[in-house]
Amino acid sequence: MATEGNAGFWRSDIKEQIPVILNLIIESWRTFTPPIKPKLYEPRINRKFCSHLRSHKNRFTHLFKIWSHQELLSDEGELIGEPDILFSFDNSKDEDVYFACECKFLNKTDKNGRWFSLAGEYIDEGVMRYINEKYSGGSNGGILGYVMDGDTNKAVKCINEAIEKRKQNLAIEGEAELKKSSIRPECQQTRETKHLIRNGCFVVHHIFLPVMNRN
Repeated sequence: MATEGNAGFWRSDIKEQIPVILNLIIESWRTFTPPIKPKLYEPRINRKFCSHLRSHKNRFTHLFKIWSHQELLSDEGELIGEPDILFSFDNSKDEDVYFACECKFLNKTDKNGRWFSLAGEYIDEGVMRYINEKYSGGSNGGILGYVMDGDTNKAVKCINEAIEKRKQNLAIEGEAELKKSSIRPECQQTRETKHLIRNGCFVVHHIFLPVMNRN
């Protein structure tokens, strides 16, 4: 079967790779040391973790490339955006075939000791980029939530509250909350939401990565 240049084939194939991508992210985080000193800086963590993911790839099972802040362009050559981490296929001839991941802080304490959930920013500056179809790459996308205090349960609770307040804009299918992952239902670090956008149903995979108190 001829596959070169066949966008439909590659879109289907990268969807099949999503479980592999999620597994790589979760397992790689276990051996990753976030660069939280001397300054906590989200893009710095993103770049370091992207490099760490690359070092854990297996060329026989991980059939994709991993990029940090890869530019996405419109047909007119305008910059659409730069996803924090992007997974693309080696052999795909279609630049629109990818699995994007935005990365956001959660449960952060500032230098004055004030705690912020940042769940609103997580939705407005993360999830909404998929709902507005700024980043698509098909029908799936991801968000990595860096849970700064390690309390994933609290992060999920705060995000559910933020989703409830924004449910009309999010066009969520079903109840307005994070659901168990259909790919990793046993994993507390992975959830998903489904959204009814212009081109159909879009699934956002939420991966929570605890920075403190990691097992």
